[in-house]
Amino acid sequence: MANPLPTHAQVVIIGGGIHGCSVAYHLAKAGWKDVILLERKTLTSGTTWHAAGLVGQLQGSHATTAFASYGVELLQEIEAETGQNPGFRQSGSISIAVNEERLAELKRKADFASLFGIEAHYMNTAEIAERWPLMNAEGVLGGIHMPSDGSANPIDLTQALAKGARMHGATIRERIKVDEVLTEGGNVTGVRTDEGTITADFVVNCSGMWARELGRQDGVGVPLHACEHYYLVTEPIPDLPSDLPVLRSYCDGTYWKEDAGKLLFGFAHFHAKAWAKDGIPDSFEFDSLPFVDDDVMEVLELALNRVPILQETGIRTFFNGPESYSHDGRFTLGEAPDLKGYYVLAGVNSTGIQSGPGAGKALADWIMAGHPTMDLAEMDPARIEEWQARDPYLRERCAETLVLTYAMHWPGRQRETARGLRRTPFYHAMKAKGAVYSEAQGWERPGWFAPEGVTPEYDYSFHRPSWFDHAQAEQKAARTGVAMIDYSMLGKLMVEGPHAMRFLQRICTNDINMPVGRVAYTLMLNERGGIESDVTVARHGVDSFMLMSSISHTRRDRDHLKRHIADGEDVRLRDATTAHAVLSVAGPKSRDLLAAVCDADLSNEAFPFNSLQHFHIGHAPVFAQRLSYTGELGWEIFITPDFAEHVFEVLWAAGEPMGLRLVGGEALNALRIEKGFLHWGHDMSYTEAPHQVGLGFVCKPDKALPFIGRDAFVARKAAGEGPFLCHIKLKEAGPLLHHNEPVLKDGQVVGYVASGGYAYQQGAAIGTCFINADNSASISNGTYAVVVEGQVVSATLSRKPLSRPQTGS
Repeated sequence: MANPLPTHAQVVIIGGGIHGCSVAYHLAKAGWKDVILLERKTLTSGTTWHAAGLVGQLQGSHATTAFASYGVELLQEIEAETGQNPGFRQSGSISIAVNEERLAELKRKADFASLFGIEAHYMNTAEIAERWPLMNAEGVLGGIHMPSDGSANPIDLTQALAKGARMHGATIRERIKVDEVLTEGGNVTGVRTDEGTITADFVVNCSGMWARELGRQDGVGVPLHACEHYYLVTEPIPDLPSDLPVLRSYCDGTYWKEDAGKLLFGFAHFHAKAWAKDGIPDSFEFDSLPFVDDDVMEVLELALNRVPILQETGIRTFFNGPESYSHDGRFTLGEAPDLKGYYVLAGVNSTGIQSGPGAGKALADWIMAGHPTMDLAEMDPARIEEWQARDPYLRERCAETLVLTYAMHWPGRQRETARGLRRTPFYHAMKAKGAVYSEAQGWERPGWFAPEGVTPEYDYSFHRPSWFDHAQAEQKAARTGVAMIDYSMLGKLMVEGPHAMRFLQRICTNDINMPVGRVAYTLMLNERGGIESDVTVARHGVDSFMLMSSISHTRRDRDHLKRHIADGEDVRLRDATTAHAVLSVAGPKSRDLLAAVCDADLSNEAFPFNSLQHFHIGHAPVFAQRLSYTGELGWEIFITPDFAEHVFEVLWAAGEPMGLRLVGGEALNALRIEKGFLHWGHDMSYTEAPHQVGLGFVCKPDKALPFIGRDAFVARKAAGEGPFLCHIKLKEAGPLLHHNEPVLKDGQVVGYVASGGYAYQQGAAIGTCFINADNSASISNGTYAVVVEGQVVSATLSRKPLSRPQTGS
């Protein structure tokens, strides 16, 4: 008779794939013994068992690369600890390019590797053909070789983690199905299984493709969907070299690896299909899906051409198995925003074997510390809104994520599925004037505007896309004339009630005890002095404030505020995002434009910077804040949706003779970088303190009511530790900066570009960058450069913005 389940555990982990076993292993190894992992069937029986087992250290972000690099370390050590061989072979990898843009992407990938000390170097076509003699080199321009990559056996690696977890005191039980996660008062309390109930302090949802449905029971959004994913394994190939590197041909949509004398080759599909639209069968265990030839024929033909020996080799295994993909290509890792003690690790987009050990450790560290110990903001469950966790949306978006796995990873690439979901009141008017839309959190937002006669559609490049000059012209209008920008999609949270001001004084670093009609830029910190968000707060009444958030962080900011309302505080939160359309009018001529259409005194004395007033434009009642993200004189005008088009038409009619130009997000990004305006998630996160990013001036530690994180802010500022956010400009006019380019000081890597753009006024690429330094004073010493596609480009660097904001007088 099996041992009965315990009635209590400190941590219950749901799911016995690589992620669940990794979390259990790292918790137990750190000394948390009261940990139990529950698996509905058998360990690895969901998707882990049929993974290809590729181990590539370099991933798409700092966090995921850290996961993968740690995974290689663990693969090299875990057999000595547990006696279980994970089947790791460090044969390296080669990624090839068959066009110039793919070669540029691969070179940028190699540049990125230098930030982590990972060896990655360029190989010419002849060198690749010598190392991978089965490859047809026709059309191959070159590639990138990473010697430390390789492959592992997914089942053996997971069993090694499970064995290590048991050795350190964790319990693992198979054939136990979790029917429900139990909660009370916004806290997790345990799980109900088919063999009894276990109370718990923490519950971890690592249930793979079941994670979405399990999370939904408790209102936890897990944005993933299983999709069909194919690979084939050949018959044995005589004299096949056992040390062949993993070969990736992204443009062919295919990868190959040696597999016990055979070739395994898999596909990043050009046309992916969501699986189990009606739910996953309860009996699923080590199951595969029907192999449909037509689903892979297009990619298979490319594979047969790239590796011709496949044309004369039999296929032993035709495999189709489900893999979970997320709506945005990012993991979901962290604590659920509305349910304390409920953690999620799921939706890793076919990178589970290479990322699983590191991701599991990161989540275990978060549980033990009570907060993330590294920057995991990109994976935050709080980025997900309710509608993004629904199946109809996920079936479209998640399948597209699979298609994009091997597609070009263009800067600013826009999704094509599930578009047109959220439109501002200016959508049609701006579309009629050439708006080419990008998408953020479901919102359609103008990216750039096509002049008459220009096709209004995005194209992409690591260099200069076709719309580059149009976006430069939009920048010019904002700097020298007048520009109009749609800000309607920015989050607007009303904070109201008798205790609203006191509450915000505690939450915000700046002094919010300001007169009605004033606006303040402020940070919100955590107890460790890290930046949880940056927002503007406008005082609309004695007990009424509007807090404005960036598009993608509206829910996160709302959750942060909600969590910090103390017992007895009379504070009400109301999302007013869709209650107001917003137009920004900015530039040296913005006062002239507004003066032509409104009944307000716009002088600096009557309407100073960071103030708020109500007036009329045409026949419409509006209110406006005098500030601008462009760094120029400007106003943000708030209009109820019913009057929105009228206000737009009035402004356009008055502004057209002045050269008024509509401006999109591509131009705005460069404008704000040039003036030193930061973006949370790129230029700062909850790991950085204000002094590191030059925002200490909005922190008022001497306020009568101390803000959250004040003492930590003061201590970290006194310690003066980096890295530090700086501003950088290339000395050559040609190259572009996008994100993550390495920054050199005297020839050594000392940091990376956080945000990049091309500034019209500077005539060069610019960016913000994080620089590792003992102290801020030492930054000015030395000669700086940036690595762009393998080329070292000289640069100037400063802690101050490249151009001083011109708020006007």
